[in-house]
Amino acid sequence: MKTVLRRGPFAALLVLALAAAALAQSAPRLDYTMSIADAARHYFHIKIDVTNASGPTLDIALPAWTPGWYTIRPYAANVVKLHAHDGGGNRLPLRAVDKQTYRIETKGLKSFTVEYDYFANNPAVNGAELTPKRGYFLGTNLFFYVPGHTTDTPSALRFEIPQGWRIATGLKKTGENAYFARNFDSLVDAPTILGDFDHDTTTVDGKTIHVVMDPKGLYDAARRAKLTEMVGRVIASQAAMFGGLPYDDYWVLYVGGETVRGGGALEHENSTNVMVGRLPDDPAGLIPVTSHEHFHVWNVKRLKPAGLMPYDYSREQYIRELWFAEGVTSYFSDVHLMRAGIWTPETFLQQQAGQIGFLQGNEARAWISLEDASLVTWLTYGGGATTANFGVNYYNKGQVVAMLLDLEIRGATAGRRSLDDVLRNLYENYGKRARGYTNEDVEKAVSEVAGRSFSDMFAKYVKGTEELDYNRALAHAGLKLEEVSASGEQAAGARRSGRVRIVEIEGASEAQKKLRSEWLGQATRAQGAK
Repeated sequence: MKTVLRRGPFAALLVLALAAAALAQSAPRLDYTMSIADAARHYFHIKIDVTNASGPTLDIALPAWTPGWYTIRPYAANVVKLHAHDGGGNRLPLRAVDKQTYRIETKGLKSFTVEYDYFANNPAVNGAELTPKRGYFLGTNLFFYVPGHTTDTPSALRFEIPQGWRIATGLKKTGENAYFARNFDSLVDAPTILGDFDHDTTTVDGKTIHVVMDPKGLYDAARRAKLTEMVGRVIASQAAMFGGLPYDDYWVLYVGGETVRGGGALEHENSTNVMVGRLPDDPAGLIPVTSHEHFHVWNVKRLKPAGLMPYDYSREQYIRELWFAEGVTSYFSDVHLMRAGIWTPETFLQQQAGQIGFLQGNEARAWISLEDASLVTWLTYGGGATTANFGVNYYNKGQVVAMLLDLEIRGATAGRRSLDDVLRNLYENYGKRARGYTNEDVEKAVSEVAGRSFSDMFAKYVKGTEELDYNRALAHAGLKLEEVSASGEQAAGARRSGRVRIVEIEGASEAQKKLRSEWLGQATRAQGAK
């Protein structure tokens, strides 16, 4: 009997998988060994064992940027004594192709070695640092790759570190000081700490959550326990929204100390690195950024804008969806702080009012759309797009638009559906299928969930620059926006935006109160970590 292959999503995925497997067999493989060349002078030493090479030459390159940190950086400027040699130690000719790429004349060898030192004196969220006491790095800084083969070949990473040092990383452990990455994307997506640090764990949905603080002793045992417990509660709340956690374990790496320059945090598939120059006395101060970065486990790391698939480490990748990737993540970060009981509903509303006040105080909102703000982020990322530059912060406006979308969906469905359903819809149809989404896909998902078209709202608020109608959306929950005078703010005794606050409307109906209660999570508080 003749077998007929029906063409459909499964068939297409099967063809892609077979093609990827065939490509992987013919692709060069790079395995890495990291050791200490001179800790006092901040030099790592990297050895790359290249196998399965073909042809007379092989190009290797260092990334020019870090996914999630949208700015071109001269990482290759820190490479020292780069050379390639065969098994007998004989040098292979090597020359620069551009600022980050080198061409090796392989002489037909299938296997050879690349070695270099790397100057690591930048303890930033997208940086690397080495001292006699500790090491820290993100792989985009210091690992070379073969252009065109970032997603199709696995690699191993082995560490040679001083006695007494330990390793904290989201990479899969395969032996003592030995780790595995399924491809280059995975390798450089795992921030790593080397040295002596505090390490606590909790369990959520059967998954181990690692909470690391470096250097050791930044918090005493009681505060570390409080921090770990709150991290678990927030992760449990997010897991409940998506029906589980998409990783085997998760690493929260808090990196502090005097050498940290500023602060920041960055998302990764099963980890985050949170850089804090000075830790807050109360560990609760670390939870908002942790909630934000963990929500990226779904939104950005698995549910990706189409323009980021695949990553191109050589240049800028322009996308118009960062308002959704970051702004919607900021909104749900706050939502889950409330659902997990870290924040009260009152605190949540104060925070959303603060975001509205910040946006209303920004003249650029009338000139620059969310789409365009997303696209041109490469001009200003890391420098504050709403400080010295005339621009719209897509974290800020994206969060406010997310709140309005949530309320409008709830209003259109009498509280039966919400923005939660949109994220689940997109994750099922795009994230789990490794398909990238566009703003049009987001609009379609919102309209399907709400049961009515949201094209007008997207045209005005995402593609356009029309003023946001806050009270229309807030009215679904029996709320409204109210300006706050200086005296009124002092009398309230609460943190405000300085301009507006969210208050209950007079004569709110029972339906409005019910929707508000559901929105603010009083009936659906997540259970804490076990």
